[in-house]
This record gives sequence, structure tokens and C-alpha cells, in this order.
Amino acid sequence: MKPMVITSFPDTEIRERWLAFLDEADMPTCYTSPNYFTDPYVSGKRFAVAAVDNAGEFHAVLTGVTGGTRTVSGLFSRPQIAFRTGSDVAIAAKTLTEGMEAASPSASLIELYSWQKIATVGMSESPSGDATSVVMLDLSKGSDAIFAGFSQTRRNELRKAERQNLLEIKDIETEAELAEMYEIHCDWNRLKGHEPNTFERMRIAVGQRENRRVLIAKADGRVVAGSFYRFVAGGVVEYAANFSRPEHRWLRPNDVLGWHAIQWACESGFTHFSMGGSHLFLRRFGGEIITTYRYRRDKSFLKKHELRERVVSIGVGVYRRLPQGLRSRLSGLMAK
Repeated sequence: MKPMVITSFPDTEIRERWLAFLDEADMPTCYTSPNYFTDPYVSGKRFAVAAVDNAGEFHAVLTGVTGGTRTVSGLFSRPQIAFRTGSDVAIAAKTLTEGMEAASPSASLIELYSWQKIATVGMSESPSGDATSVVMLDLSKGSDAIFAGFSQTRRNELRKAERQNLLEIKDIETEAELAEMYEIHCDWNRLKGHEPNTFERMRIAVGQRENRRVLIAKADGRVVAGSFYRFVAGGVVEYAANFSRPEHRWLRPNDVLGWHAIQWACESGFTHFSMGGSHLFLRRFGGEIITTYRYRRDKSFLKKHELRERVVSIGVGVYRRLPQGLRSRLSGLMAK
């Protein structure tokens, strides 16, 4: 195999080969498809690497961003790599890392994330932890079996919401609904101390219906919550984002949105549903908490990237051991 580095939306021939690969791939996601190059939420210089044979057939693909000293593919919660079922994963992975090196020869850090363990040369391996693993639903079980696997609390909340019948769940459709959804997004980000995305980015995302679905919950005709899902046909659906009005959370719109999305995914022939994380709200949807893996090659002098991560990890550990009152005061000071 040899690496093929792709730095923009591919031409028709490469795109057709890429899409044919996704039909045969294990755990294909939106970000392992050509649509990665059109996603409005990706920041940085994008690239993709395909491991191809002499006939030009794709055996593996990863995507990522590169810039400055770092070339990175994915996150613990969102690997951006897929392998053709039956291909030699070790050879394909080696080919992909060669392509990452070629995509940015000057980068001192090469980093990729995988759904599975892979054999790599000269790369350190780190598994995800409790906070960075992923809740994964196997959609082949069907929606009834998946519902039965929800926590008792989640099942009770959904049944209560159904009895109340106060929510309308639908695809986002109108300009007014989009404006309301964006208002909720901005309020949520201000509450968290984050910078909101632009309205234009959300507009583009909502329009990408071939690989994204946006469901909203309405109460009394007003948008009270919305959830964004990325997908690739016949592959993995990923829970990408959610925003809701705090004063309406007693209606459990986020729970109901998630359940509707899971039902749709089961009915539409997808294979898996990734919750994109593993915190308590997501764990209550049942499924399996899976470990993902990071592979890193630090080529910097004195391995400064590894050193910086260890220093941050020690600092976080010390912070978490502080009394809650002191932690709260420190958080307030850092937010000023």
C-alpha cells in the first residue's frame, strides 16, 4: 500500500473510489467521508490520507487538520479513521501515518485516534479514560431492545414526556426556527463562557442534509431545544451537539430528542450510534462504553509535547484534590 494525501474536496474519480470504500468500511463516520472538506465546524488546514493499493482501491482513510507544529486526526470521543473490512489493519495504519508525515513534514507532533488498537511504529499508545471514552449503541439490536437497555430513570422520563404530550419533535425547517435555535446556542455558550459559532456556520450545517440531521423540540410553538447529528449512509450516526433552554428542561426535551434520533437511526439502516462522550446523561441511553486509543509521535526536542501534557495532567490532579470551596474560588478567579 501507499499513502494518498488529499487536501481539498476530491474530484469525481477519487470521490467515487472513496465512497465505494465507505460501503465496505468498519465504523465509517461523516468525518471519514469526502464531506469532511465541506463541514463548516472544522477549523484549520484540512487533509485526508487514504491507504491505497496498486489498483487504486482504498483500504483505509483518516482525516485531520495540520498547522504549526501539530498534525492531528480526531479526538478520543471522535476518531476520524476507518479501515476496509478484511484489510491488513497493521499495514494500512502504517501507510496512514506515513501520509500524515507527508501532509506536514515540519510538524513535531503526529497524533491520531482510533476506535481499535492498531500496530504502529514509533508511536506511543494511550487509551481513553472514564471521561473520554464513548457510549456506543449497536443499532442492529433494534429500537425496542435499545430502549430496554436504557436506565430506569431514562425510561421513566421518556414515558412521562410521552404522557404529557407537550413537545413537538421535528426537523428544523424554517428561517424562524433556525434563528431561535441560534439564540439558544448563543445563550448556552455565554453560560459556559465559550464563544458562540457564527450564524452562517449553523445555517450551512443545517443545510447539509446528506450527512447531517438537526432535530428540534418545540413547546407551545417555540423552539426549546435542538440536537445535531452527523452521519454517513449505512455507517455511524454521531451525536454532535445539543442546546436547550434551561427553563424548559423539566419537559426533558434532550431525552426525547435523543430517543427520536435513535429510532430514526435504527429505521434508516445505520450500524452504530455514537454518543460522542460518556458522561451520565449519555450513559443513561445504555449501550456499551468503549475504549478508544490515541497514537502519538512526538518529534520535538526533549519531547516537549509529552512533557507539557504531563505537567497539565499533574496540575489537573492537584486541582481535583483541592476542597470544593477552594476549587470554586480558583475557578472564579480564572474566569475573571
